Amino acid sequence: MMNRRHFLRSTGITLGLPLFESLAKAAPAASPRRFAFIYTPNGYLQSKLLPQKAAQGLNPLTLTSTLEPLSKIKDDLTFITGLDRQFVPGTGVHAQAGSCWLTSSAPQETLDGGFPTNLTLDQLIARQIGADTALPSLELSTNDFTDNKETKYFECISWYGPGYAANTEKNPRAVFQRLFGQGQGGPQRSILDAVLAQAHSLEKRLGGEDKQKLGEYLESVRSTEQRIQRAEAAAKRIGKPPLPEPKGIPEKRSEYLKLMAELFIHAFQNDLTRVATLLVAPERWDNPTLYDGLFDKPQNHHVLTHIKGDEAKDKLALIDRYHMEFYAHVVQRLKATSLLDSTTLVMGSGISDGDQHNYADLQVLIAGGGWKRGHFHYEGKRPLADLWLTMAQQAGVKQERFADSTGILTEI
Repeated sequence: MMNRRHFLRSTGITLGLPLFESLAKAAPAASPRRFAFIYTPNGYLQSKLLPQKAAQGLNPLTLTSTLEPLSKIKDDLTFITGLDRQFVPGTGVHAQAGSCWLTSSAPQETLDGGFPTNLTLDQLIARQIGADTALPSLELSTNDFTDNKETKYFECISWYGPGYAANTEKNPRAVFQRLFGQGQGGPQRSILDAVLAQAHSLEKRLGGEDKQKLGEYLESVRSTEQRIQRAEAAAKRIGKPPLPEPKGIPEKRSEYLKLMAELFIHAFQNDLTRVATLLVAPERWDNPTLYDGLFDKPQNHHVLTHIKGDEAKDKLALIDRYHMEFYAHVVQRLKATSLLDSTTLVMGSGISDGDQHNYADLQVLIAGGGWKRGHFHYEGKRPLADLWLTMAQQAGVKQERFADSTGILTEI
């Protein structure tokens, strides 16, 4: 039986029975909504990604050479192009690309030094739909490069507030243990029990203002206690974890990506969390990556975006297809587990053209979640934040503005 000390140490490693979507459809209560955001860095090779022509509004989805790996899931896709962001001078163009992709701050609202980082869309949604799960959200990364020469702004897309990034987990084994691990016994009295006892003892000696602060703190402790109780109840229903415990980071990148996706899919299936982010790779880092099945030698994705010539462009196109193949795999896994209809799966990048560092004409892929299908193209200036506001409202968030939004995208 898992004890509370172990739960606190791992921040939620319990498991309930899967939510069977077929039964959920027959029940009065609707299946819970889920959201997953996959981030790819350095933009896409525009000449291979975009169709030659696209009119304002809804277009048939044309599978270009980059999008061709999505052919089997074409009917499940929404492809959005032409939305814009605004770069704020004074910070690195790549650092801002990822760290502010989902930010709720308008570009001019630089509350974090020169960065407009703030509560991100995933965390806003987690506050709305994650109250009943053991983990409000799950932040994952397949950046296994150990030389951290860049700051958190290059590899964190999920933020709790200005300057406060949500730490990502990069080791599949650690993710597994956080989700599905079991305690090995321990003290009968939990850490939370001790905290509450000490707090109540202290309360007698506090003044009015300090008592209010203590009350707010105790409320957060009670919220944690409730999560523990939900996790402990789920643990009583669990038997064997649904997949073997990973040994660590797989040698092949394709297996690494698929394993991390499998972990958040199982977390969704067992209602351990309803919100997840996955950083495929950080912005700029210049870390050579071996894309198995494509190249014999590691490739530097960022450097390739700035090299002129057909050879570099051909390699970029292959890397983009590699990521599309991964996205198609995740969609197919969500379909196989009957989760796709209730899950909004997003993939995109914080810039469109990696060579030009273009913050305009961004591309976003969406699968599942009940969105209208096809290719929606926007001319002129239409903020990316309009899409994020639309998603927030779909998740039930009662909010009329998000960052520099101008309104929801009613057509999708």
